[in-house]
Amino acid sequence: MRIHSVVALTGFAVIGVQLVLPGAQDAFAQSAGGRIYTCKDASGKTITSDRPLPECQGREGRVLSTQGTTLKTIDATLTPEQQAARELEEEKKKEAALKRAEQLRRDKALLNTYQNIDDLESKRQRALLQVEREMKDAERRVSFLEKQEQEYKQEEEFYKKKKMPVELKRKLDENEGALRAERLLMTSKKDEITQVNLKFDDDKKRYLELSGAASRAAAKK
Repeated sequence: MRIHSVVALTGFAVIGVQLVLPGAQDAFAQSAGGRIYTCKDASGKTITSDRPLPECQGREGRVLSTQGTTLKTIDATLTPEQQAARELEEEKKKEAALKRAEQLRRDKALLNTYQNIDDLESKRQRALLQVEREMKDAERRVSFLEKQEQEYKQEEEFYKKKKMPVELKRKLDENEGALRAERLLMTSKKDEITQVNLKFDDDKKRYLELSGAASRAAAKK
C-alpha cells in the first residue's frame, strides 16, 4: 500500500494533498480490523505476522486482535502417542462425569427413600425379617426332607441283597436333589443377611454425610 503526496504552492501557502491509490481504502479497513499471528519457531524465538506463517505450521500459537486480545489459540499438531494420550484423558473425563451424575442420582434417591435414621433402621429390620422368614422356611423343609431321607434309607436296607425297586430309587434321588437345593438356599439366605446389613450400613453412612452437609448449608443461610 503506497501513499503519494502532492505538494502545491499557492502564494506563500503550502498545501499537502494525499492521494490514495485504488484499493487502499479497503486495505486500511483490513488493517484496522486485522489479526496478528504469533508462535515460537524451532529455536524458541517468538515470531509475529499479520498472516499465518509457514514457521508456525504444526506449532502452538495464538491469533490476536490488533489490540492484543487473544482471539484464538492454535494447538500444536500432536504425535500419534500424544493423540492417543489425549483421547484416553478425554475418555477418563467422560467416565468421571458419568460417575458424578450417577452418584448425584443415587444421593437424591437415598434422601427420598429415608425420612431420617430411624426410618432407615426400621426398613433394615423389615428387610432382615423377610430374609430370616425365608431362611426358617428353608430350615423346616430341610428338616422334613432329612426325616424322609432316613425313612427311605431304612427301607433301602431291606434291598441290600436284592434289586431295589425303581420307585424307591426315584424317591431317594428326588429327596437328595431337594435337600441339596434347600441347603444351598439356606446358605444363600445367610449371605443375603450379610449383604442387607452391608447395604444399610453404606446407606446410613452416606445419609449421615448428605444430611449433615444439608444441615450445615441450611445453617449458613
